[in-house]
Amino acid sequence: MEETEKLVVSAAQEEDEVEDLLRKLVKRGFLELRPSLDKLGVHYVKAEEAWGVDLVQVKSMIAGLEKKGFLKSEFLDRVLTCPHCGSPEVRSKYACPRCKSDNVEFTELLEHMKCGYIGPRDTFAKGGMLVCPRCQTGLAESAVDYRVIGNFYQCERCQYRFDKPDVIHFCQNCGTSSTHQTAKYIKLFGYRIPDEAIRKFQKELPVLKKIKKVLADKGFRVQVNAKVLGASGVESPFDIVAEKDEIRLVIDVSMGGDKTDIIALLAKKVDVNPTKAVIVDLSTSNELSNLGKVYGIAVLKTSVDRAVPYNFENFLAALDSKKIARKSSEAAGGG
Repeated sequence: MEETEKLVVSAAQEEDEVEDLLRKLVKRGFLELRPSLDKLGVHYVKAEEAWGVDLVQVKSMIAGLEKKGFLKSEFLDRVLTCPHCGSPEVRSKYACPRCKSDNVEFTELLEHMKCGYIGPRDTFAKGGMLVCPRCQTGLAESAVDYRVIGNFYQCERCQYRFDKPDVIHFCQNCGTSSTHQTAKYIKLFGYRIPDEAIRKFQKELPVLKKIKKVLADKGFRVQVNAKVLGASGVESPFDIVAEKDEIRLVIDVSMGGDKTDIIALLAKKVDVNPTKAVIVDLSTSNELSNLGKVYGIAVLKTSVDRAVPYNFENFLAALDSKKIARKSSEAAGGG
């Protein structure tokens, strides 16, 4: 019995730790983690910043979250790294297969068409011109005076000629040299928090907090994650409900620009009949903007960590203008 209780407590603590890690990312607007490289290795800077740990701990924590399904990975690229220190700052050089010197030169093999002399291009070079070393004739026109019959590498140390050089990788961080057999060629992944996990912490998104503040500063009464009773008798949930005088705004956030988000808002709008329904689109897609025109829903574009949607202030000013115009019309009609 005690062992079972310990397992339950341990599982609960582990779940709390996972939620805490995700919450710290969401609260900063870090819904995606992209790798960056420096001489020390592969970093996930946003995770390091949010969690206050180093790159080694971050990799372990990310791996644990991915294994549990709280992060989804996407293959991005591969990068060559040092087998000793893991640094991606690796410089590649060509080397002589015989003496291993990296002082090798790529050159062309030329043939003088008239006298038949064959040699490397640098043996023909003279005063900015090409001159045959055997007969001292100037070579002016390719394919008439001379032709290129091949190319090769030549070692400046031992004069060995070869078609294919060895490739050596030199680490700029620790100085270790490696070859294609010993260097590490690792995969780079990007990670994102699944939508279902984001929704759990959506009220903590920076953009929602900042929209709430702007609305409050404009005199609105604001509720986050509120429900409104509709004509059908069903309560519809919204990310933000803001009210001032006779104006009621209902606002939802779309993380990925999925059209089902705006269709769901349309259904709630019909039932609740607000002054204006708004969807804040955090994606890079324009699909919601096009549908918003059809459905009569305002689509405001922004990013997760931006202060407020790009045209939010103008949107609110337009609402106030309509309210003033309506009051003036009513007053004129009454007179």
